[in-house]
Amino acid sequence: MAGWNIRGPGARRGIAAVEFAVVAPVLLLAILAAHDVANLAQTSIRLERAARAGAQQAAADPADLAAIRARVIAAWPALTEADVPMPVLVCECAASPAACDLPCPGGATRLLTVTATRTLVPHLLHGMTQGTGHAVLRLR
Repeated sequence: MAGWNIRGPGARRGIAAVEFAVVAPVLLLAILAAHDVANLAQTSIRLERAARAGAQQAAADPADLAAIRARVIAAWPALTEADVPMPVLVCECAASPAACDLPCPGGATRLLTVTATRTLVPHLLHGMTQGTGHAVLRLR
């Protein structure tokens, strides 16, 4: 024990190395989790914008579902046809689903839903695998 100098300059470097070895994995996990959350948020924002672009197309021509879908894909070229299902037209009469061609006493409400989804590959948070964007347009 006579040769051990506990208070020497090498002891501080050793303590710093041990502290780094304990803290580094925690920091790495926090960085990966933050990256997954930020990636999901950014993807969701892009998908919402693309769905809104489709809703704008639907406002101009609600009957052309293929053009609405194409506008969503054009808004974010990374999307494919598998990511963007055909828009869905739903009619309601007195807040109940109804056929769009049947008369409704108070007037039928027609809702067109545009959806875009994107599969994500998270590093750490495996519950965040799907980004989704929706736009619902009420037609007259």
